Amino acid sequence: MPSWLRDLPIERDHVLVPVYVVAAVLLAVLLLPRPGTGWRLRTRIGVLALAAGVGALLGWVAVYEVVVVQDLFGAPASAVIFAAALAAGAGIGLAVVNLVRTRWWRKVVAIVALPAVIAASGLMINRDVAYYPRLGDVVGDTGVTTLPIDVVGGKGHSLKNWVPPADMPTTGTLGTRTIPGTESHFKAREAWIYLPPAALVKHPPKLPVIVAFSGEPGGPSDVFLAGNLQAPLDALAAKHKGIAPIVVVPDQLGGYAKNPMCVNSKLGNVATYVTDDVRDWILQNLPVSTNRLAWTVAGFSEGATCAVQFATEHPTLFGSAIAVSSELGPRNGSVAHTIAVGFHGSRKAYAAAQPIAIMKRVGHYPATAIAFSVGADDLRYGADTPLLVAAAKKVGITTHFETLAGLAHNWNTGAAGLSYGLDVLTPWWKLP
Repeated sequence: MPSWLRDLPIERDHVLVPVYVVAAVLLAVLLLPRPGTGWRLRTRIGVLALAAGVGALLGWVAVYEVVVVQDLFGAPASAVIFAAALAAGAGIGLAVVNLVRTRWWRKVVAIVALPAVIAASGLMINRDVAYYPRLGDVVGDTGVTTLPIDVVGGKGHSLKNWVPPADMPTTGTLGTRTIPGTESHFKAREAWIYLPPAALVKHPPKLPVIVAFSGEPGGPSDVFLAGNLQAPLDALAAKHKGIAPIVVVPDQLGGYAKNPMCVNSKLGNVATYVTDDVRDWILQNLPVSTNRLAWTVAGFSEGATCAVQFATEHPTLFGSAIAVSSELGPRNGSVAHTIAVGFHGSRKAYAAAQPIAIMKRVGHYPATAIAFSVGADDLRYGADTPLLVAAAKKVGITTHFETLAGLAHNWNTGAAGLSYGLDVLTPWWKLP
């Protein structure tokens, strides 16, 4: 795919409006009744109305089944999503009925209208959930490639008295690498990695590192594509002599719609993968500090739940966390299903794995900070974050909490929350 097409910003008005207009015009043409008089005209108008109505109903039912009944996305559908489904269903119904016993030009318009209506509705939903920023992202053509071996490596030097070399890049770089599950045997997809400018020089300093997680369903790319994390990282580096945290986004899911819940279970040994395999790989391959205060876990939605789990259960490994729209604890469907697939049927083990229970068990967390945030309109998980904040305060965790106005539970929230977390934790990393 040519770069100009790959980088087409499909959430911007100058791209969306023409698509909406084309779809609307095509549907308007299809709404025009065929020539006729009396009962024949009324019948044709009735058929068009019935086709649009049935299509709209089927669109609404499809969203209700997938999002509400099956709960495949772990978040409620917004009014925009239902409206887009209604419009798509009505448009498809109109197009289909205009393919039957009509003149050739109506058939042509109907055939063109089908993809136009589907595209317009899909783009409307995408803008609402803020998942794909560019056209290339939809088809997996991100332009991000494997991180070269000669870029990764180096033991690193102290941040003290750091002087950036003249040939240091002005922005960081994104790349992918496979992090093998040596100890865990967990089969993960490629990790996405951000290296700030200071990591790209011949003798890099020892940098802080963020281990970040996507939501579920999803994958490592979401943190940078939907979460737009590189922009605030580059801005941070520009203010601090090219220094910002290295960000490693491993695959804690093992597949787009899988959810092993960041624990060790029959679904996969994800906890061991993160704390052993991923951590060891980072220490062996990237110029990072070994000081726990320089290690942060972060995530959005299910990824935020993972971040809170790791930060509370492994305070000797991680000194801080960024949790955007976290759940109270690991969850995969109903509580009964969660216990069965994630905790070997043990309700006691499930209860012990809840972050609030972990915090009570540990008792005190010296030199630990968590930046919590949640959308003000998040009807599903909005009440969970204040409970986590209160529990964290009781055990001595330095807490930051932001309610994100006008946001619900989508990647608009994820992007805003991750950026907020970077802002409040910057002093924590003691950047020059």
